[in-house]
Amino acid sequence: MSKHKYAWKPYLARGLKKTYPPKAILFHQGEIGNGFYYLEDGEVKIQLTSFKGDERIIDIVTPGELFGEAGIKKEPYFSTAYVMKPSTLFYFSNEVFQQICREHPSAIDIFLQSLIRKERLLAEIVAQENRSFEQKLAFFLLKLYNKNKDTNIAINQISLSNYIGTSRITVYKILQQWEKKEIVTVSNRSIQINDLNRLRAILNDDIVIPSVD
Repeated sequence: MSKHKYAWKPYLARGLKKTYPPKAILFHQGEIGNGFYYLEDGEVKIQLTSFKGDERIIDIVTPGELFGEAGIKKEPYFSTAYVMKPSTLFYFSNEVFQQICREHPSAIDIFLQSLIRKERLLAEIVAQENRSFEQKLAFFLLKLYNKNKDTNIAINQISLSNYIGTSRITVYKILQQWEKKEIVTVSNRSIQINDLNRLRAILNDDIVIPSVD
């Protein structure tokens, strides 16, 4: 488990607790915010829409993480947040955040570290743009693994294709090749990573898998 997860938990009593059903939209890209969220339970996907109207999943928020931090500066959210399964969240307005920081200066560092991770995430996404679909898929699966240190990734192929910007058929073909090599095991709504080292090698060009681009 990443060391930053649950770091905001001591301040949950100051937030507004809310529950949301699947498909609920927490905020829209371009909407001016006035606060941010902490995910206690459930799952939220962060989706970016390009100027051409193309939609891409850029992150999946898991319990213990902050998201929507841009709202604290009353700036437009750079993405849209969708609830993927029943979720419990805490909402922190700008006013409440300021109070927490005055009383607990260490909270500022936790918040800034979360912001830095989001900036790094965007930089990583840009860096992946010129890579093959196999490498993009390997990158995303490894990122999800690193969040929870769990080799069983609960995600479907439609979401994977949305993330790497290709068709579900292409994702299916890549996963079939990896499954034959025993790198992963694919089920209906999850992917079991069997060999982390070989998946990392694909990302780093050390293993060449026939292209299905």
